[in-house]
Amino acid sequence: EIEAARLLCWKAAWAADRIREFAAQPVEQPFLLAIGFIRPHTPLHVPQKYFDMFPLESVELPVILPGDAEDTHYARIFDPNQKGLRYYRMLGQSYPNVQEGLRAFCQAYLACVAAVDECIGCVVDAIDGTSLSENTIIVVTSDHGWNMGQKDYLFKNAPWEESTRVPLIIRAPGVSRAGTIAEHPVTLIDLYPTLADLCRLTGDTRKNDRGARLDGHSVRPFLEDPASDQWSGPEAALSMIYAGKDGKDDPTLQHWSLRTQRWRYVRYAGGAEELYDHETDPREWTN
Repeated sequence: EIEAARLLCWKAAWAADRIREFAAQPVEQPFLLAIGFIRPHTPLHVPQKYFDMFPLESVELPVILPGDAEDTHYARIFDPNQKGLRYYRMLGQSYPNVQEGLRAFCQAYLACVAAVDECIGCVVDAIDGTSLSENTIIVVTSDHGWNMGQKDYLFKNAPWEESTRVPLIIRAPGVSRAGTIAEHPVTLIDLYPTLADLCRLTGDTRKNDRGARLDGHSVRPFLEDPASDQWSGPEAALSMIYAGKDGKDDPTLQHWSLRTQRWRYVRYAGGAEELYDHETDPREWTN
Protein backbone atom coordinates (compact mmCIF):
# COMPACT_ATOMS: atom_id res chain seq x y z
CA GLU A 1 0.00 0.00 0.00
CA ILE A 2 2.84 2.41 0.83
CA GLU A 3 4.47 1.72 -2.53
CA ALA A 4 1.16 2.21 -4.37
CA ALA A 5 0.63 5.54 -2.61
CA ARG A 6 4.15 6.70 -3.39
CA LEU A 7 3.89 5.86 -7.07
CA LEU A 8 0.47 7.49 -7.34
CA CYS A 9 1.26 10.73 -5.54
CA TRP A 10 4.79 11.61 -6.58
CA LYS A 11 3.76 12.90 -10.00
CA ALA A 12 1.11 15.21 -8.55
CA ALA A 13 3.50 16.49 -5.87
CA TRP A 14 6.27 16.97 -8.44
CA ALA A 15 3.92 18.84 -10.78
CA ALA A 16 2.67 21.08 -7.97
CA ASP A 17 6.25 21.98 -7.05
CA ARG A 18 7.10 22.77 -10.67
CA ILE A 19 4.01 24.99 -11.00
CA ARG A 20 5.01 26.99 -7.94
CA GLU A 21 8.53 27.33 -9.38
CA PHE A 22 7.09 28.66 -12.66
CA ALA A 23 4.96 31.17 -10.76
CA ALA A 24 7.95 32.40 -8.75
CA GLN A 25 10.06 33.19 -11.82
CA PRO A 26 10.66 36.94 -12.20
CA VAL A 27 9.95 36.84 -15.95
CA GLU A 28 6.80 35.19 -17.26
CA GLN A 29 7.50 32.49 -19.82
CA PRO A 30 4.98 30.16 -21.46
CA PHE A 31 5.13 26.52 -20.42
CA LEU A 32 3.48 23.22 -21.22
CA LEU A 33 3.30 20.72 -18.37
CA ALA A 34 1.88 17.26 -19.13
CA ILE A 35 1.15 14.98 -16.17
CA GLY A 36 0.00 11.40 -16.71
CA PHE A 37 -1.65 9.24 -14.04
CA ILE A 38 -1.80 5.55 -14.89
CA ARG A 39 -4.94 4.88 -12.87
CA PRO A 40 -7.77 3.93 -13.25
CA HIS A 41 -6.02 1.62 -15.71
CA THR A 42 -5.45 -1.95 -14.59
CA PRO A 43 -4.00 -3.24 -12.35
CA LEU A 44 -6.47 -1.50 -10.04
CA HIS A 45 -4.03 -0.95 -7.15
CA VAL A 46 -4.37 2.12 -4.89
CA PRO A 47 -4.13 2.59 -1.10
CA GLN A 48 -6.89 1.02 0.99
CA LYS A 49 -8.33 4.38 2.07
CA TYR A 50 -9.75 4.87 -1.42
CA PHE A 51 -11.42 1.44 -1.34
CA ASP A 52 -12.93 2.40 2.03
CA MET A 53 -14.68 5.33 0.32
CA PHE A 54 -16.81 2.80 -1.58
CA PRO A 55 -18.05 0.03 0.74
CA LEU A 56 -18.63 -3.06 -1.35
CA GLU A 57 -22.26 -3.48 -0.29
CA SER A 58 -23.09 0.06 -1.45
CA VAL A 59 -21.45 -0.14 -4.89
CA GLU A 60 -24.04 0.22 -7.63
CA LEU A 61 -23.50 -1.95 -10.70
CA PRO A 62 -23.84 -0.55 -14.21
CA VAL A 63 -27.31 -0.97 -15.69
CA ILE A 64 -26.87 -4.04 -17.91
CA LEU A 65 -29.53 -5.57 -20.13
CA PRO A 66 -29.48 -9.40 -20.01
CA GLY A 67 -28.70 -10.77 -23.45
CA ASP A 68 -27.54 -7.38 -24.70
CA ALA A 69 -24.71 -8.98 -26.70
CA GLU A 70 -27.07 -11.12 -28.76
CA ASP A 71 -27.72 -8.49 -31.46
CA THR A 72 -24.04 -7.49 -31.74
CA HIS A 73 -21.29 -8.97 -33.93
CA TYR A 74 -18.20 -8.52 -31.75
CA ALA A 75 -18.09 -12.02 -30.22
CA ARG A 76 -18.55 -13.64 -33.63
CA ILE A 77 -15.74 -11.62 -35.22
CA PHE A 78 -13.08 -11.60 -32.50
CA ASP A 79 -11.29 -14.56 -30.97
CA PRO A 80 -12.97 -15.76 -27.72
CA ASN A 81 -9.66 -15.14 -25.96
CA GLN A 82 -9.69 -11.48 -26.89
CA LYS A 83 -9.14 -9.69 -23.58
CA GLY A 84 -12.57 -8.08 -23.15
CA LEU A 85 -14.46 -11.31 -23.78
CA ARG A 86 -11.99 -13.38 -21.74
CA TYR A 87 -11.85 -10.96 -18.80
CA TYR A 88 -15.64 -10.96 -18.50
CA ARG A 89 -15.77 -14.76 -18.68
CA MET A 90 -12.96 -15.22 -16.12
CA LEU A 91 -14.48 -12.69 -13.73
CA GLY A 92 -17.65 -14.76 -13.62
CA GLN A 93 -15.60 -17.90 -13.02
CA SER A 94 -13.63 -16.30 -10.18
CA TYR A 95 -16.65 -15.30 -8.08
CA PRO A 96 -19.89 -17.06 -7.11
CA ASN A 97 -21.53 -15.16 -9.98
CA VAL A 98 -20.63 -12.45 -12.45
CA GLN A 99 -22.58 -9.80 -10.52
CA GLU A 100 -20.39 -10.24 -7.45
CA GLY A 101 -17.30 -10.13 -9.64
CA LEU A 102 -18.46 -6.92 -11.30
CA ARG A 103 -19.21 -5.37 -7.91
CA ALA A 104 -15.65 -6.05 -6.72
CA PHE A 105 -14.22 -4.76 -9.99
CA CYS A 106 -16.36 -1.61 -9.87
CA GLN A 107 -15.26 -0.92 -6.30
CA ALA A 108 -11.62 -1.11 -7.35
CA TYR A 109 -12.26 1.05 -10.40
CA LEU A 110 -14.05 3.70 -8.34
CA ALA A 111 -11.23 3.65 -5.79
CA CYS A 112 -8.71 4.32 -8.56
CA VAL A 113 -10.83 7.14 -9.98
CA ALA A 114 -11.05 8.75 -6.53
CA ALA A 115 -7.29 8.48 -6.06
CA VAL A 116 -6.55 10.12 -9.39
CA ASP A 117 -9.19 12.78 -8.72
CA GLU A 118 -7.24 13.69 -5.58
CA CYS A 119 -4.03 13.90 -7.61
CA ILE A 120 -5.66 16.17 -10.17
CA GLY A 121 -6.98 18.32 -7.34
CA CYS A 122 -3.44 18.69 -6.00
CA VAL A 123 -2.26 20.02 -9.37
CA VAL A 124 -5.23 22.37 -9.83
CA ASP A 125 -4.85 23.71 -6.27
CA ALA A 126 -1.21 24.52 -7.02
CA ILE A 127 -2.27 26.54 -10.07
CA ASP A 128 -5.09 28.28 -8.23
CA GLY A 129 -2.73 29.19 -5.40
CA THR A 130 -0.66 31.39 -7.73
CA SER A 131 -1.20 34.11 -10.30
CA LEU A 132 -0.98 31.41 -12.98
CA SER A 133 -4.67 30.71 -12.45
CA GLU A 134 -5.48 33.80 -14.51
CA ASN A 135 -3.81 32.63 -17.71
CA THR A 136 -3.20 28.87 -17.52
CA ILE A 137 -5.27 26.46 -19.59
CA ILE A 138 -6.06 23.16 -17.87
CA VAL A 139 -7.09 20.03 -19.80
CA VAL A 140 -8.15 16.75 -18.23
CA THR A 141 -8.63 13.82 -20.59
CA SER A 142 -7.91 10.12 -21.07
CA ASP A 143 -6.94 7.74 -23.85
CA HIS A 144 -9.89 5.34 -23.76
CA GLY A 145 -13.04 4.34 -21.91
CA TRP A 146 -13.96 0.97 -20.44
CA ASN A 147 -16.83 -1.45 -20.81
CA MET A 148 -17.83 -2.56 -17.32
CA GLY A 149 -19.63 -5.75 -18.28
CA GLN A 150 -22.01 -4.27 -20.82
CA LYS A 151 -22.51 -6.65 -23.75
CA ASP A 152 -20.60 -9.35 -21.82
CA TYR A 153 -17.39 -7.34 -22.21
CA LEU A 154 -14.86 -6.06 -19.65
CA PHE A 155 -12.08 -4.04 -21.27
CA LYS A 156 -11.32 -1.27 -23.71
CA ASN A 157 -11.02 -1.79 -27.51
CA ALA A 158 -14.75 -2.15 -28.08
CA PRO A 159 -16.72 -0.06 -30.60
CA TRP A 160 -19.45 0.98 -28.15
CA GLU A 161 -20.06 4.11 -26.09
CA GLU A 162 -18.47 2.93 -22.84
CA SER A 163 -15.15 2.14 -24.51
CA THR A 164 -14.86 4.97 -27.04
CA ARG A 165 -16.05 7.87 -24.89
CA VAL A 166 -13.44 9.63 -22.75
CA PRO A 167 -13.45 12.55 -20.30
CA LEU A 168 -12.58 15.90 -21.85
CA ILE A 169 -12.62 18.85 -19.45
CA ILE A 170 -11.07 22.17 -20.49
CA ARG A 171 -10.67 25.26 -18.32
CA ALA A 172 -9.54 28.20 -20.45
CA PRO A 173 -9.54 31.49 -18.48
CA GLY A 174 -11.49 34.20 -20.28
CA VAL A 175 -12.87 31.73 -22.83
CA SER A 176 -14.67 28.77 -21.26
CA ARG A 177 -17.66 29.04 -18.93
CA ALA A 178 -17.57 26.96 -15.76
CA GLY A 179 -20.14 24.20 -15.45
CA THR A 180 -21.21 24.15 -19.09
CA ILE A 181 -21.37 20.98 -21.20
CA ALA A 182 -21.02 20.74 -24.97
CA GLU A 183 -22.92 17.79 -26.47
CA HIS A 184 -21.32 17.88 -29.92
CA PRO A 185 -18.92 14.95 -30.50
CA VAL A 186 -15.25 15.86 -30.83
CA THR A 187 -12.09 13.73 -30.80
CA LEU A 188 -8.67 13.85 -29.16
CA ILE A 189 -7.26 14.82 -32.56
CA ASP A 190 -8.93 18.17 -31.92
CA LEU A 191 -6.91 18.83 -28.76
CA TYR A 192 -3.72 20.11 -30.39
CA PRO A 193 -5.51 22.58 -32.71
CA THR A 194 -7.53 23.78 -29.71
CA LEU A 195 -4.43 24.52 -27.63
CA ALA A 196 -2.73 26.19 -30.59
CA ASP A 197 -5.81 28.38 -31.08
CA LEU A 198 -6.14 29.30 -27.39
CA CYS A 199 -2.43 30.14 -27.23
CA ARG A 200 -2.68 32.19 -30.44
CA LEU A 201 -0.03 30.10 -32.19
CA THR A 202 0.06 30.42 -35.96
CA GLY A 203 2.08 29.02 -38.84
CA ASP A 204 2.65 25.69 -40.51
CA THR A 205 3.02 22.73 -38.16
CA ARG A 206 5.07 20.72 -40.68
CA LYS A 207 8.82 20.50 -40.26
CA ASN A 208 9.22 20.28 -44.05
CA ASP A 209 7.16 19.72 -47.17
CA ARG A 210 7.22 15.94 -46.66
CA GLY A 211 5.04 16.27 -43.57
CA ALA A 212 1.26 16.02 -43.45
CA ARG A 213 -0.97 18.95 -42.66
CA LEU A 214 -2.48 19.08 -39.19
CA ASP A 215 -5.71 17.14 -38.67
CA GLY A 216 -8.37 18.19 -36.19
CA HIS A 217 -10.25 21.40 -35.44
CA SER A 218 -10.21 23.82 -32.53
CA VAL A 219 -13.13 23.29 -30.15
CA ARG A 220 -12.94 26.91 -29.00
CA PRO A 221 -16.46 27.66 -30.33
CA PHE A 222 -17.87 25.10 -27.86
CA LEU A 223 -15.85 26.57 -24.98
CA GLU A 224 -17.34 29.97 -25.73
CA ASP A 225 -20.84 28.64 -26.40
CA PRO A 226 -21.59 24.94 -25.78
CA ALA A 227 -24.57 25.12 -28.14
CA SER A 228 -22.59 26.73 -30.96
CA ASP A 229 -23.29 25.65 -34.55
CA GLN A 230 -20.31 27.56 -35.92
CA TRP A 231 -17.75 24.76 -35.56
CA SER A 232 -15.62 23.99 -38.62
CA GLY A 233 -15.14 20.34 -37.65
CA PRO A 234 -17.09 17.25 -38.73
CA GLU A 235 -20.49 16.18 -37.48
CA ALA A 236 -19.18 12.90 -36.08
CA ALA A 237 -16.31 11.49 -34.01
CA LEU A 238 -14.48 8.54 -35.56
CA SER A 239 -12.85 5.72 -33.58
CA MET A 240 -10.92 2.71 -34.86
CA ILE A 241 -10.17 -0.71 -33.40
CA TYR A 242 -6.95 -2.08 -34.82
CA ALA A 243 -7.60 -5.40 -36.55
CA GLY A 244 -4.11 -6.75 -35.93
CA LYS A 245 -0.90 -7.17 -37.88
CA ASP A 246 -2.70 -8.91 -40.75
CA GLY A 247 -4.55 -5.66 -41.44
CA LYS A 248 -1.32 -3.65 -41.48
CA ASP A 249 -2.15 -0.11 -42.63
CA ASP A 250 -5.20 -0.94 -44.76
CA PRO A 251 -8.17 1.08 -43.40
CA THR A 252 -10.67 -1.29 -45.02
CA LEU A 253 -9.42 -4.09 -42.76
CA GLN A 254 -9.94 -2.19 -39.49
CA HIS A 255 -13.08 -1.92 -37.33
CA TRP A 256 -14.75 1.51 -37.21
CA SER A 257 -17.18 3.32 -34.92
CA LEU A 258 -18.76 6.66 -35.88
CA ARG A 259 -20.62 8.75 -33.29
CA THR A 260 -22.81 11.75 -34.09
CA GLN A 261 -24.82 13.55 -31.44
CA ARG A 262 -27.73 11.18 -32.10
CA TRP A 263 -26.33 8.03 -33.73
CA ARG A 264 -23.55 5.47 -33.35
CA TYR A 265 -22.71 3.45 -36.45
CA VAL A 266 -20.31 0.50 -36.18
CA ARG A 267 -18.76 -1.25 -39.16
CA TYR A 268 -16.50 -4.24 -38.61
CA ALA A 269 -13.91 -5.44 -41.09
CA GLY A 270 -15.87 -7.74 -43.38
CA GLY A 271 -18.96 -5.54 -43.43
CA ALA A 272 -20.99 -6.48 -40.32
CA GLU A 273 -22.82 -3.42 -39.01
CA GLU A 274 -24.50 -2.07 -35.89
CA LEU A 275 -26.54 1.11 -35.47
CA TYR A 276 -27.73 2.73 -32.23
CA ASP A 277 -30.08 5.68 -31.74
CA HIS A 278 -28.93 7.66 -28.69
CA GLU A 279 -32.07 9.75 -28.71
CA THR A 280 -34.17 6.72 -27.73
CA ASP A 281 -31.48 4.22 -26.70
CA PRO A 282 -28.64 5.97 -24.79
CA ARG A 283 -27.27 2.66 -23.45
CA GLU A 284 -27.03 1.16 -26.94
CA TRP A 285 -29.21 -1.81 -26.08
CA THR A 286 -30.89 -2.16 -29.49
CA ASN A 287 -28.93 -2.64 -32.69
